Amino acid sequence: METRRLDGATIVVTGATSGIGFFVAEGLAHLGANVVIAGRSATRGSTAISQLPGGGAHRFLRIDLSDIDSVRQVGRHLGTLDRLDGLIMNAGVIAAPRTYQEGPFGVESTVAVNVLAHLELLRLTLPALAASPHARVVSVGSMLTRRLPFDPDNWLAQQSYRPRVAYAMSRHAAEILGFELDRRLRASRSTVESIVTHPGGAIDALTPDRAGIHRRPLIVRAAARGLGPAFRFWVQGKEAAAEPAVTALSARSLPAMAYIGPRHVAAGRPVLTDPVDSSRDPALGAWLWERAEALLHAPLLEPG
Repeated sequence: METRRLDGATIVVTGATSGIGFFVAEGLAHLGANVVIAGRSATRGSTAISQLPGGGAHRFLRIDLSDIDSVRQVGRHLGTLDRLDGLIMNAGVIAAPRTYQEGPFGVESTVAVNVLAHLELLRLTLPALAASPHARVVSVGSMLTRRLPFDPDNWLAQQSYRPRVAYAMSRHAAEILGFELDRRLRASRSTVESIVTHPGGAIDALTPDRAGIHRRPLIVRAAARGLGPAFRFWVQGKEAAAEPAVTALSARSLPAMAYIGPRHVAAGRPVLTDPVDSSRDPALGAWLWERAEALLHAPLLEPG
């Protein structure tokens, strides 16, 4: 994919104070973007900004995706901006709770935080995205969707709860709704595009050090240098795992229903690839869209 610089573009990245999200922000900043780091800790946000090139152009917004009022406050603020060029919905629960917990909107917490809270943020942010000539929204899925199928009867743990399944359902839902968003935006002739990505696999041992963000012990760094090419075929660091999301914003052009992930599924340079069939199923997309709107008690896209 041919990429471009993002000089002057304003892009929001949720969960960018650490992990893959920080490296997404770093990659965008290297391309000239003004990054809005949306996270829970102002201290960690300040540290993250201090590590980005062009630090004076970036800013922090406090958001707690488990708090509906916090999400709505940030969403309303972003929606009043003159324009917004990108929203990367990266943050979320990775290690689901050991036992069932209710989250925002009165449903299972992992899907509520990872998916529904982001949809509420997106709903309120859309006016600013629509004011940009070529804004993009990025939903983040997972290669785990290849191992655990989507279960329409248990996507909110209505029948049973297992942490790994809850996380898988959240990433399935993010992919399904990201593609359905693209269908509906295109049908309405919106200038906003919806792109779905997945990061592959990432481990701390292969993640480069950043002061105040990530620091590997000397023994881990030494061990990482000894890993051969065959090992890196299967796994990568968080800097590399951030590249699909960065590419989603920097690619010059992308086809409808674009899905970007590592070339070798778990690792490798970002390429256009295919998700599991259920993610692009239009009937399933419409079904899940209706249920998401019912849970939010609001339309995700305004009519017309």
